[in-house]
Amino acid sequence: MSGQPRHCRGCGCELSTIQSIRGLCDNPECRRKDVDFQQRQRRQTALRIIRAGLPASWQAKNAGVAVLPRNTERLAPLSGARIEALRQHLEQIVIEAGELPDREFEIKETSTTTNGIDAKQADLPVLGAACGLCGGHCCATGGDSAWLEPGTIRRLQWRLLPLADTRIIEHYLSFVPETGYENSCIYHAENGCCLPRSIRSNVCNQYLCKGLAEVVQGLKDGEGRCVAATVIGVSPITVALFDTLGILDTIKPASEE
Repeated sequence: MSGQPRHCRGCGCELSTIQSIRGLCDNPECRRKDVDFQQRQRRQTALRIIRAGLPASWQAKNAGVAVLPRNTERLAPLSGARIEALRQHLEQIVIEAGELPDREFEIKETSTTTNGIDAKQADLPVLGAACGLCGGHCCATGGDSAWLEPGTIRRLQWRLLPLADTRIIEHYLSFVPETGYENSCIYHAENGCCLPRSIRSNVCNQYLCKGLAEVVQGLKDGEGRCVAATVIGVSPITVALFDTLGILDTIKPASEE
């Protein structure tokens, strides 16, 4: 078994012949910790593939490379059951919104991570372009509630003239698309989110993924230019050259054409 590791990369214990094939012992803790190792290995492989395929015309040999996920779900007509689930959720949070304090500063909505991107950086046009390249991988967490909560409804009520509860519910239902992505947010359609930004949840408006943080860092390191690629496994699907305003050029690896 020449070339096979003799010791577990997790705890260092001596491996059997079978264990040496994967480089791990049978300890569940070693296997749990190995998830991060495998992710780093896949990322490094993807980066090598991306860099090897960059066009010379991009002059991006030393540019930072950001790795973005890619939405792989299928578009399908939205079922009546999903729409009814949203309606019931809206009815409940509208009731709960009416029980919140009257003072605006006491209204609280769920916050989420921006992965280190500050408020000024969050307004960079490039982030919207990069987000569109991904196609809404993070939207899968929205389900049939779209992260809408009582505080979201109360925020809407503060910004507009008083609205009847039924009007608010029907307003949200009016934006549900006929066709959306399976296993994703009910408002996630082919061209993105169907909800106007002003009435989306705080989570949806605030969240910025690690890939977008890599884009911001790449622009810093690359003096205003960065490469970003959507990746499935280790295979790049779309590779783009960015500046702070958006996409300058895109390619699709030959293996994916």
